[in-house]
Formats: sequence, structure tokens, C-alpha cells
Amino acid sequence: MAAHYSPVVCWRQDQHHEYVGWLVEVHSSFRLFGGVQALLSQLWQATEEFPGELQLANHHTATGAWWLSKCAPARNEEEFLAMLNFNENSLLALPISILDCDAKLQTTWQQCGFARLGDLQHLPRDAFLKRFGAQALAELDSGFGVQNKLAPTTLAHQPTRTFEQEKELPFHSDRLDLIEHHAQTLLEAVCNWLKQQKHGTRELHWAFVHTHGEEILCLRSAQATDCLETWKRLLHHQLGRMQFHDNIRNLRVQCTHSELLPNINSSFLPDPTEGTRNWNNTCDILRARLGEQTVLFAATESDPRPECSIVLQSTPVQKPANTAFKKIENQHAPELNHAALAASTPRPLWLLPTPKPLQGKAPNWQAGGPWQLLSGPERVEFGWWDAQPCKRDYYCARDSNSSLVWLYQDLLEEDSRWFLHGYFA
Repeated sequence: MAAHYSPVVCWRQDQHHEYVGWLVEVHSSFRLFGGVQALLSQLWQATEEFPGELQLANHHTATGAWWLSKCAPARNEEEFLAMLNFNENSLLALPISILDCDAKLQTTWQQCGFARLGDLQHLPRDAFLKRFGAQALAELDSGFGVQNKLAPTTLAHQPTRTFEQEKELPFHSDRLDLIEHHAQTLLEAVCNWLKQQKHGTRELHWAFVHTHGEEILCLRSAQATDCLETWKRLLHHQLGRMQFHDNIRNLRVQCTHSELLPNINSSFLPDPTEGTRNWNNTCDILRARLGEQTVLFAATESDPRPECSIVLQSTPVQKPANTAFKKIENQHAPELNHAALAASTPRPLWLLPTPKPLQGKAPNWQAGGPWQLLSGPERVEFGWWDAQPCKRDYYCARDSNSSLVWLYQDLLEEDSRWFLHGYFA
């Protein structure tokens, strides 16, 4: 609400966390709202709809307004507007308890007989600085408009970088070509907003509103982009797969997350990253035309158990390379970084959904038998702290059909059964 009236909104909190609030610099907005009184009147009326309790005050210094809001806030709009005539003399009668300083210093002032800000303001500056410190003098100066390099500073509030826009169709229709035509107008607004910030996004959330509710559509890109043609192409393919059972009345688009785009310098030589961008665009189009689960990215998890080491997800995840072992929050198990560990034996990409028990006796590794040993064993012992412990010896072998297979012996079972876990391509 405050950002509607000023581009500079700061959050302030006393060091003892007793008082918290917002400081709004409205001087630069006077002309936009018809003058100072008109702006303050609108601000007061807007706060009346606020569900919580607010203490409002205004002054030509930020610290002065902060003091008044803590000690003598306006009780109605007339008192709020009357504060425009307040000057430094109006602050002299305020109690010293409004200063944001140490409690021991407050006690010292009371023992000295100081009760009002005027008592402190009339003291010699050099003596005040020597006895009470620079921080107390800096806050006192900031309230009375005296420049002091040690005056408390507040950071301007940065609103979240989100975009949301809705458009009502001039007619109610379920024709995809007409809906797409008006949706492209919203796409242009999103991309212009991203270009202004030099940001890109990976997701755009759409809502197609009709009489009985709304249809939700999420456009995803494998890489952050602000390219209008890319989002138009993805929207075209996604809309081609949708069916509306009622006439669409409104379109709404949201961009809830954006990220800074890297600076790309043009070169006369071939760009080595161009192939990656083309591959990501191809994957995006395939998913838009055929569904989210059509193209999945394989990612490794830090878990030696084969069935838990590879996951399939819709977007690639880049993990920072840390040390070989790092502590995971709220867990007792260390996370393994395979990049820092020695290379393990070859593992098949094709794993069976459930390991298949081998029938009969254990494999016989003798020449001429049904199983020919190629390598192994590889001991995998993991998960003793959770509900899925494993202790296995893995072997690479060739079966009677000359297929390369991956076998293991489960050492946690009493009979140490053998299982077929996967095939090598």
C-alpha cells in the first residue's frame, strides 16, 4: 500500500524490537497527487482499511516522524494534516524515552534530571559526545535535521519482482486461434517487463477464466529467457492440446520468479553454448506438444543405492560442487559428492523396477556355465540410519543369451539370495 504513494519505502525497527514500522518518503510525490494535503489525506484514508492498528505521524525528517509516531501519533485526519506545521521546536517537548539507545543511557539521563529532548539538545555538543557517545548524538541530530555521518540509515524496501496482468476478452469464445491472439498481447507485456529488468523466467502461469471456473496452464522453459518468440511458440503448442468446455471470458498471466540473464557477447567464431540452447529449445517444444512427462532430465542423487541414485525430473537441476562430504540440515547422513570420489565400476542405465530373484542355486562362475563373470564384486553398503538399509555385492556378468547383466547378492538376508538388477545397453 505504501509503495503506491512513494518509490522510497523503508522498514525500521528499534534495537530492542519494541517499535517496528514503515517510513515513507512522500515529498517527491506531492505533484502527482495534487499537493501535500491531498496526498496525506489519501494516505490517511487508505490506512483506515488496514486490519491492524497503525500509529501515523509526519515530519520533514524521517527520524522526527518516527519519534512522533511512537510518542504522539495523530488520532484523526485533522491532527495528521496539522503535523505539516511542526518544526524542530515541536520535538523539543518529546520525552527522551523515544530515543533508540541503550537502557543504561536512558537511566543515566534520568539520574541527571533530563526528561525532554530539549534538555539534551541544549547541551554542548562536545560534552554530549564525550559523555554519552556518538550514536546517541547521531540519532538526535537526524531528528532535528543536522547532518551527521553516523546517523542511522535504513535500506529502501525492494518490492518482489513479480508480474501479473489480466485481460478481458472483447467477446466470449472457445476458439483457440482467437484466444491465442489475445494471449500474445499479454506475452508481449511480460517480455517487455523482463527486458526492462534484464531478467528472464522459466515459468509463466496462465489462467483461462470462464463462467464455471478457470483452466490452468503452466508454460515451462528449460532455460531462463525473455524471448517473445520462444514463449509464443510454447504457448501455441500448449494451447493446441487444450480443450475448453465453456467460453473463455478473461485471460490472466503471472510471472512469480525471474532471474538475471547473463551478458552474451557476440563473436565471429562459433559459440560453443549455442548447441545447448538449441537442445533446450527442442526439449521445450517436445514437452509443449506431447506433454510434460515426454522429455525428462536424468539427475544424480548423492545416494550409492542404485535405485535411489538416479531421478527423472521435468527441468535440469544444477548443484554447486562442494566438498566430498557435507552435512545435510536435519539429517544424520553425509551427502556424497561423486565428482570428488574415485570412479566406481560401470553401472547400467537400464534398471529393473524391482530386482528379479534368480531361480535355483547361486551363479556358478566356472567356464561354460550359465553365467560368465566379467568384474566384481563391488560392495554397496548404505542406509543403515534410515528404513531402507542395503548391503550388497554387485557383479557384472554375461548370461546364456550373451547379454550383459548386473547381479547382486543381498548380504542382509539369511540365505544371501541373488538378484538381477539391470541390463547394460
